[in-house]
Amino acid sequence: MTHNSPLEQTLCLKFCSYYKPGKNEALACRGYLVAERLSGEGKNLVLENISGDSNPVLRDRLINVLCLACDFHEQDCDFMQDRAARPCGGFVLLEKLLGSGVITIEDIH
Repeated sequence: MTHNSPLEQTLCLKFCSYYKPGKNEALACRGYLVAERLSGEGKNLVLENISGDSNPVLRDRLINVLCLACDFHEQDCDFMQDRAARPCGGFVLLEKLLGSGVITIEDIH
C-alpha cells in the first residue's frame, strides 16, 4: 500500500472501520488491491455518492472471489469469522460498486 495515496485517502478513510491512519502497515486488504488494479486499468471508480444496494447473491460471490484470496481471511478477518462483523473497506466499496453496476464480478477476478 502506498501511504497517503488518493485511493487510501478515499477508500480506507471513508469505508474501512479497521484502517488506522499513520500506522506503518505494508499490507492492504484484497479489496484495496483490486480497486487499485481496476483504477490502474482505467476503470472510473467514482468513490463519492455511490449507493449500490447489498444483494445476498452478489455478496456471496464477492466473498468467494475476494475474501478467500485475501491475506487477512484466515486469522485476521473478523468478517470471515463472523458475518455479523463489518467487512473491510475494500469489500464495502466493491460491494457498492457491484450493486450500482459500475463493475461486475468478472472485473474483480
